[in-house]
Amino acid sequence: MSTRLLEIERKAFKLPGKEREILAEHLIQSLDDMPFSKTEEAWVREAEKRFNEYKRGIRQGIPASRAFRLIRQDLGWSS
Repeated sequence: MSTRLLEIERKAFKLPGKEREILAEHLIQSLDDMPFSKTEEAWVREAEKRFNEYKRGIRQGIPASRAFRLIRQDLGWSS
């Protein structure tokens, strides 16, 4: 992190809780204004396509526990 960013962060942590909450909300909302990258746009389209296929019965869902297990295996996190 840059020195400037570290200084801003240090000052932000000194704010009272409610003011930090408001600042966090404003920062998060500012991210919503950022345009998606081409990759993000492609993933959103793919997710919408898969969800529509699921709603129409074309695609089957799997339990979250199985999905997370598969992800952990793919990442090499399984024991």
